[in-house]
Amino acid sequence: MSVIDKLEVIDGYFDDNAFYMRGIAGYAIEGRYKADGLRSMARLIDENEPFSFVIDKETMVHVPVELNKRIIQELNMIADELDSENE
Repeated sequence: MSVIDKLEVIDGYFDDNAFYMRGIAGYAIEGRYKADGLRSMARLIDENEPFSFVIDKETMVHVPVELNKRIIQELNMIADELDSENE
């Protein structure tokens, strides 16, 4: 089973040693990430504290706290996959 098949909260795809994120928890979030950026994002999330993604001046996505642990796990799974592709 590929990493993409294991993702429950994050939506995206791998292309040319980067991960292109299309969404988190059903919210549209677009970005291109390398392993280090994904690990940095995961470190910023506290399992017990609410957090939000600021998309632009008018859009902020609030992620439910109960998804934090899974998001951290998925960000690290994606980063691990990117690292293994670069070896």
